[in-house]
Amino acid sequence: MIRATLLLAGLVAATSAACTSTGGPDSGRLPDSPAPAGSAAAAPAVPAPAVPDVPVLAGTSDRALPVEKYLISPEENARMDRGWARLVATCMKRFGLDYEPAVRESDRRTGQTAHRYDPTDPAVAAVRGYHGDASGGGSTPTPTESLSPDVRLVLGAGSGAPQAPGGSRTGVFRGIPIPAGGCAGEAQQAVTAGGGTFQDAQVAVDVNFGNYQRSTADGRVKEAFRKWSSCMKANGFDYETPTAAANDPAWHSPAPSATELATAAADVRCKRENNVVGVWFAVESAYEEREIEEQLPELTRVRESIDITLRNAAAALLP
Repeated sequence: MIRATLLLAGLVAATSAACTSTGGPDSGRLPDSPAPAGSAAAAPAVPAPAVPDVPVLAGTSDRALPVEKYLISPEENARMDRGWARLVATCMKRFGLDYEPAVRESDRRTGQTAHRYDPTDPAVAAVRGYHGDASGGGSTPTPTESLSPDVRLVLGAGSGAPQAPGGSRTGVFRGIPIPAGGCAGEAQQAVTAGGGTFQDAQVAVDVNFGNYQRSTADGRVKEAFRKWSSCMKANGFDYETPTAAANDPAWHSPAPSATELATAAADVRCKRENNVVGVWFAVESAYEEREIEEQLPELTRVRESIDITLRNAAAALLP
């Protein structure tokens, strides 16, 4: 997963949401790689960032990319959701309605690095191939279709969201004016008061996605891919890159085939034999760190906005 998404009980969707070193096998350092000509990674005069340390990694579920500090994490999503839901319930009670939205709880496996370089887990690959980990976390928010007409009317769809069927941005219920966007909108305004946000800022999203692309064009990662590809061919599978294997149209099926399972298993083995994940993660992190330093004032404001929402959400949950 390359983004975090705040569900707001299904009513407000926010895009907050996808080798060995030539310096010596034990050096842990990759040589600088020239920026690919004509790429968006950097102007020709700007060298690719140095990578001083290359960890040996089988996977990255226990690692965090530098940009994650400036993106809303799954755990932060859940905290925002809980505060928002409590504010919705308080608002609904003013209208004599007993309703609090169900919220999706945090699942740490859905962070930015959980599946970024998949497949990396041999156990999952053996069962799911390229269909991914079928396990998930949290409850499913109550769909608006299951709500009573009265609840749907007063709940609304939130500030700036498309109006749910039967809802109303303004109106009166039992003699009480309905707030703009309904109780969902009122709660959203309250939990983001003072400059908070429910969404990932575009500048952080750009750092996240842009440097993933830059990393795949980096010479050090391409060398890791070359070694991975040679390993795959030795196992009977012909792909130039891990992303080409993962995106093979042959895997577009309800369930993984025997060929898909065998390919994914070889994919994991070849990544581990050539430390593809370690190289890829280190190089991508270096690109992110450089851009974060360039964008630090704006990204600092982004982090402040996230923290404002978290504080407001925590206050809403106080007795």
